[in-house]
Amino acid sequence: MRHKTAVVDRTGNHQENLDHWAKNLGTAKLRRTLFNLIYGRGTRPRSRRQLMAQAGIKDAAKQLVQNQLEYMYRKDLIERMENDGSAKDGSRYLYLKDEHVRAHKDRIVTLADNPKIRKAMPTKRRPAGGTQRLVIQRTIVTKQDLKRRKTLGVLYLMSNPIKKHALRVDLEVSRVAEEIRGSKYRDNIELHQSPAANPQAIIRGLNDHRPRIVHFSGHGNTGGIAMDARDGKRSKTQFVNFDLLGKALKATDSPPEVVVLNACQSAGGRAALLKSAKAIVVMQDSISDNAAIAFAVNFYGAIASGQSVQAAFDQGCVAIEVVSLSEASTPTLQTASGVDPKQLRLA
Repeated sequence: MRHKTAVVDRTGNHQENLDHWAKNLGTAKLRRTLFNLIYGRGTRPRSRRQLMAQAGIKDAAKQLVQNQLEYMYRKDLIERMENDGSAKDGSRYLYLKDEHVRAHKDRIVTLADNPKIRKAMPTKRRPAGGTQRLVIQRTIVTKQDLKRRKTLGVLYLMSNPIKKHALRVDLEVSRVAEEIRGSKYRDNIELHQSPAANPQAIIRGLNDHRPRIVHFSGHGNTGGIAMDARDGKRSKTQFVNFDLLGKALKATDSPPEVVVLNACQSAGGRAALLKSAKAIVVMQDSISDNAAIAFAVNFYGAIASGQSVQAAFDQGCVAIEVVSLSEASTPTLQTASGVDPKQLRLA
């Protein structure tokens, strides 16, 4: 299910966190060795002695190792827990990954290796441009430019049939529409909203609008998406499986180029949807309302400004990091064979 409440990072400022982590990680060789061991693929919590044995560090350096572990713990680079008995060496503590750091390990290491890049990165305390006056440049799009571009129709399907887990799909589409209205190519974007959507709404929307993007916002699971029942009753069992959804999207002379499922665990539909679409955006896990809204607003803002599907996806993921750091890797972009999302532009 798509959660109602977002999980936000500890300070509320993603760039500030990256700056803090990278600065404190630094380039010290022993610290890096321990950091890389702890954040290795599939590693479990380990004691100081276990880490030393794995790295081949001699016992004479045990105090130096302990100092580095405690330093990284104090600076929020790693987590520490009481030994639950899994380490049979008498150690008091085990050291393990911090999930926030794990999600952005590569970026943290890059910034730690490149202090100039880190110091140039804008943060809350270090705004871009310092105290210089912000100059806003307006881009003028001519009628001739618009005529050269294809109209982009977006079929925005919304469904909220589960009373116990109500979602703000109305707020999502409202903010998306507002973002499009302020975009560079707004006059070439047609947003067709379909609230309380059911399978018939998909067919009708494809016939009436021939959209190049089909978007679904609502609940989902590994097998399908929850759509409204025709009788109007709220039910937990009105799920349309991904095979049927894929067949519905393909049953037209002009299938959509991009499909976006802004619903929990919708990654299960990638095989069925890529039979007709060039690219799909799906969620690998549960996603909160705040994260789903942030992604959609920034994804369509980028699309409507002429950005590629890859760039739009990346901007959507950055927006999630701002509101919910732990969910930044939830969306995934998949493309059909031979399709380069960096070259795929819709507006």
